[in-house]
Amino acid sequence: MKALYYLGEKTMEVRDIPLPAPKSGQYLIRTRSNGICGSDFEGYLGKTGRRLPPMIMGHEVAGIIEEAPALGKFRKGERVVIFPKPFCGECDYCRKGLVNVCPAGICMGVLDQPGSMTEFVAVDEKYLLPFAATLSYNEAAMTEPLAVAYRGAHKLSERELAEADYCMVIGAGPIGLLTIAVLKLRGARNIIACDATDHRLGIARQMGADFTINPRQEDFLDAVRKITGGKMCDFAIEAVGIEATASNSIDCLRIGGTVVWIGNAQKMVSVNMQKIVTTELTVKGNYVYGLEDFRQCLRLLEEKRIDIAPVMTHEYPLGEGVQAFHDQENNREGKILKAFLVS
Repeated sequence: MKALYYLGEKTMEVRDIPLPAPKSGQYLIRTRSNGICGSDFEGYLGKTGRRLPPMIMGHEVAGIIEEAPALGKFRKGERVVIFPKPFCGECDYCRKGLVNVCPAGICMGVLDQPGSMTEFVAVDEKYLLPFAATLSYNEAAMTEPLAVAYRGAHKLSERELAEADYCMVIGAGPIGLLTIAVLKLRGARNIIACDATDHRLGIARQMGADFTINPRQEDFLDAVRKITGGKMCDFAIEAVGIEATASNSIDCLRIGGTVVWIGNAQKMVSVNMQKIVTTELTVKGNYVYGLEDFRQCLRLLEEKRIDIAPVMTHEYPLGEGVQAFHDQENNREGKILKAFLVS
């Protein structure tokens, strides 16, 4: 079978490798769609230290069951999305529903764990979620990035959203755009999107943003003050993960505001700690998603309650995966949002 390997900074290669041999109780899944995550691309650039070559990346995946165990709940031919974060189901974190931080395993395609950018993967039953034929494989693969945005947006309570006058989303990549859509679905008012490309800000408007800021064209804080009439933002969600945007996510808040950090591109950042302390800000981290988040997002997609079409922009055969990453490297106008590798 074909597999796309990450070999080092800006170096990818398609290889022919043996099919995986499912262990007892496992399913053999023929992958049909792999979304390229921003973290995959940052790993390809050698920026994060969270991709250790040689390895197969990929964790946004939908496919079809090729082989099923005799006593399995699912059958050959069923269409499934894969929940990519291993969990034990027994530790204190799992019992609290925090399978995202269960220490039992690392997400598919992260560090040295084999990912899904292959033609076949072997998967335990508990990680499979069947989906309706009304969804395409690419749409189903969007469950994973939507779940990241969904969990981040749900770090804010219904009351916080109802009382908020202005909310900021920094970064109009796929996660930021999906976060805007989830916030809009939850009734958030006066959503401000910030990004350095006008094209993506236009998509942000389509997804539900009420205001936009391009920090390359205007001073970020001056623009926030103008939009909010000096009130600043009740909360911000940061979906980039670098020092400049982390700082902006804090600086745009009113006294007592809340920021949720989703972005994870830069390991160490410096921020204004005195502002956090003296204006009593709340900083929340958001790491991937829970299993129930994942189920809810698949349901939202099946019910067509969120329009993900503007985010789904490019498709490549798996065998052209090297070109897909090269194209993203040259994506200066930001027109490639979510690209898929299909097989």
